[in-house]
Amino acid sequence: MVVDLFNLNKVLETQQTLPEPLVKANKLLVESVEKIMVFQMNALKSYMDIGLNQMKAAAEITDVKSLQDFYARQAEIAKTVQQKMMGDAKAISDMATRIKVEMDGLTKATLEDVLPKAA
Repeated sequence: MVVDLFNLNKVLETQQTLPEPLVKANKLLVESVEKIMVFQMNALKSYMDIGLNQMKAAAEITDVKSLQDFYARQAEIAKTVQQKMMGDAKAISDMATRIKVEMDGLTKATLEDVLPKAA
């Protein structure tokens, strides 16, 4: 016996509303996309601020001493950016992992709800 998982008509014939796990999955998807977008916009702003501050500092170079000072700070700024990028990558990875776990749970619940009705 073959079960057509993509044909929701059979399920919807017996129900007037979408299965709860499907509604939850849609809400989870929207919430997840929103969280990721907010995180990415904040990260972009902080990287842009770092770049803008670097440009302002470069514009303040007026002599050899200020050039040397600027140059000396670059290693520390590069280290800060590297640490931020690593932290941001970990944060995005953690978000993706949480989303996957939640979606896996919803998928399981959906299959448990839909398969008996479709058979």
